[in-house]
Amino acid sequence: MRVYVFLIITAVLLAGCSQDFGSAPPKSDPLASVKVNCEQTDAEFFEATVWPVLSQCTACHQSGGSAPAQGARLVLDPLSADSSLTAVREYVRLAGERLVQKPTEYRVEHAGGGFFDTDSEQAGALAEAVLRFEADAPQCAGDETVESREPGYDDVNLINRARTLRKASLLLAGEMPDAASVDAVRDDDAALKAALRDLMAGPVFEAWLKNSANDHLLTRKYLTGMTEAQEALGGTYYEGLYDRTSAAFEATDQARVACEASGDPDSADCDEAEALQRIAGTIYRETQRAIAEEPLELIRHVVTNDRPYSEVLTADYRMMNPFTYEVLDGETWIAPYDDMDPTDWRPGQIRRYRVDWGVSLSDRTGRDYLPSAGILTSPVFQLRFPSTDTNRNRARARWTYYFFLGVDIERLAVRAMDPEELQSVTNPGAPGSSCFGCHSIMDPVAGAFQNWGNDGHYLDRLGYDALPQTYVDTEDYQSGDRWYRGQLAPGFNGESMPALSPYGPVNGYDDGLTWLAERIVADPRFAEGTVTFWFQGVFGRDPLLQPLETSDADYNERLVAWQSEQVLIESWAETFRNADYDLKTLLVEMMMSPLFRAETFATVDGGRQAALDTLGVGRLLTPEQLNRKFTATTGYTWKLDWQDDAQLLENYYLFYGGIDSDGITERPADLNSLMTSVSMRMANEMACGIVLNEFWPGVSPKLFKGVTITTDPTTEMGETAIRSTIRDLLWRFWGVTDETEINAAWSLYKALYDQRMSWDESQDRLSWTTEWNGAETDEQEYCPEHDLNPDDGITVAINWDNIDWSTPETARQNLGSFYNPEQTLRPWVGVLVYLLTDIQFLTE
Repeated sequence: MRVYVFLIITAVLLAGCSQDFGSAPPKSDPLASVKVNCEQTDAEFFEATVWPVLSQCTACHQSGGSAPAQGARLVLDPLSADSSLTAVREYVRLAGERLVQKPTEYRVEHAGGGFFDTDSEQAGALAEAVLRFEADAPQCAGDETVESREPGYDDVNLINRARTLRKASLLLAGEMPDAASVDAVRDDDAALKAALRDLMAGPVFEAWLKNSANDHLLTRKYLTGMTEAQEALGGTYYEGLYDRTSAAFEATDQARVACEASGDPDSADCDEAEALQRIAGTIYRETQRAIAEEPLELIRHVVTNDRPYSEVLTADYRMMNPFTYEVLDGETWIAPYDDMDPTDWRPGQIRRYRVDWGVSLSDRTGRDYLPSAGILTSPVFQLRFPSTDTNRNRARARWTYYFFLGVDIERLAVRAMDPEELQSVTNPGAPGSSCFGCHSIMDPVAGAFQNWGNDGHYLDRLGYDALPQTYVDTEDYQSGDRWYRGQLAPGFNGESMPALSPYGPVNGYDDGLTWLAERIVADPRFAEGTVTFWFQGVFGRDPLLQPLETSDADYNERLVAWQSEQVLIESWAETFRNADYDLKTLLVEMMMSPLFRAETFATVDGGRQAALDTLGVGRLLTPEQLNRKFTATTGYTWKLDWQDDAQLLENYYLFYGGIDSDGITERPADLNSLMTSVSMRMANEMACGIVLNEFWPGVSPKLFKGVTITTDPTTEMGETAIRSTIRDLLWRFWGVTDETEINAAWSLYKALYDQRMSWDESQDRLSWTTEWNGAETDEQEYCPEHDLNPDDGITVAINWDNIDWSTPETARQNLGSFYNPEQTLRPWVGVLVYLLTDIQFLTE
């Protein structure tokens, strides 16, 4: 190895001697003493300092110029500094130091010749551009915090704007923000707000919306739980519900009969049977999904189309895709559609509904389709929160208050403690009982659900009403009633629902729920309820509860924390109302707050810190969020070749805190031992393969751009390169760039490297085994080659035939990065495992 290095150095020196430099001293490294001026943003620095230099190069380095014609990758726009800034960023990302080396002819030749010296101001400007644009981690964002300006949080320090953008980008977009985006928000709250709003588009944001909503509505029970959606709805009322799935499976059965009759498993009949089986399976699965996710898709539709969020309750339509449209509607859509496209969601109506066998909805009521009031009339919402003959829609009323008005009825009053009274109460809504305080609020809203039966079917008693037969058979029932006599009349907030007769059908509205929806969205509490509904999705926790026990030692601190949070909630609600119920505006305001950005406290008061221990950064990521973060930060996915989804979404989903919306409905707030084991498995399974792929010859690395397989950590240049790479990794994985963390990771890398180099092995490293550590067979470390990116055009595979062992480079022509006698790669594996298992990676 030393001979090989010596030959390279000699060749370089001899090449230098072939040119006539006379007695001129050697050129200095233009990057050696350059520092970034953080008083300027990248854009300001480029326009003021770099563009005056590079504009001289546009004669050749422009589209159609002589430089691109000769293969140059730097193409500038002579009329636009902004466009040229983008071009320079991309060039530096690809070519790095060549931006300054070429025009100074420092160590490389330039077809256009040398333009200025390496120690000139021009060279300094280009060198600073390299420092700014080459690294993944921002050079000027740093880890500094900013003081909170929110009342009640003046002792809280917030993560800066760059880190806020990174956190939000991982959460809402599933990607790392680029350097230009980070620089644009560095000193500007308005720019940060605009950038946050820009994240609210695309499939990851839509998935975040639906996941966050389902954490409350839990309608995916009928997709991932024990009860399937079609079975839950049933075909009694939804007359066409099984038409498509039944036809698909019947066609499959007929094809299988033909396959068996052919006697040849490779026959065309058998091929057709397999194809039809796959189609039937898809139709069945996607039908369950479409039914279960209908209310979630309504929220997605409203938010992504920038419609007023109130429409999630007032929508006079239902969301359908082809799998539900064909069995529930079949008439509304005009534009053509692909009947196997599960992503094509459009408004529709439930038309194929019968109130009894042989009796259509129209025959009994004169209506062509079921009335709609957004989520309130969603079949799976009502299924997920069913009623009983004695509950009488009170549970639905309770959740309606909780989800859409932010009112937890169960906390409004102390329950009756007298067991005799509890046993004697037959009508909790009767004035004078201890239950009346809550039931006077809840029972009128329950009455607005009068047309929907216990299982959510509309007018399920033969189309006349939704009252249970056990009540109809009593003397209290009178013909034409839609609600229970003796209970509080249907209404909301002191207003009675208009009815054709006492306890009769609603008057002037399609349904009691359409009347109720209008009242809810007009109520000032709807805005606060919306904040509460999305609180967990944004902050990873529920709002603080008002402390009630004044004798608690920390009562005062907790009371102050609750009051401060309530001020924020009220402020956000007001902004939401003024923005015409635009949810994106609300989400931006929430993400700008200390509840999203807090990191440290200026106070040393332990009670105050304990009261705010759930504030800001450090929210435990869900398996969905951790999976997206892993892919966004590493560029790879923890997934087996035959899996449709990642490991965190399949094999380890429930182990890592996932929910099935059925028996498991709450996500853990803290990391437990099982989740820790899953994260360690993920890191250990992936780290080795990632390093192997990143350093494979010809691969464009995503994580290790500034180092190579031969970067020597014992040299000053090598240590600098490794530290710079560690800084980029820390920014990616943890969102920090401080020297303490860089030093810790560097110490780990160097310790692992020194340990491996100190092993008692032959000093002729080329004679070591091709395993990375060169240990004996029974001690070999297992890191099989696995092409993690098969679509990049480079095959990661080992060829053991005719290996040329003369140098590491020739050996790697067959073995790639699997052969590493320099011992530089296993330390990177250790660093990756360390970064991926730390709590700072598992939280945001």
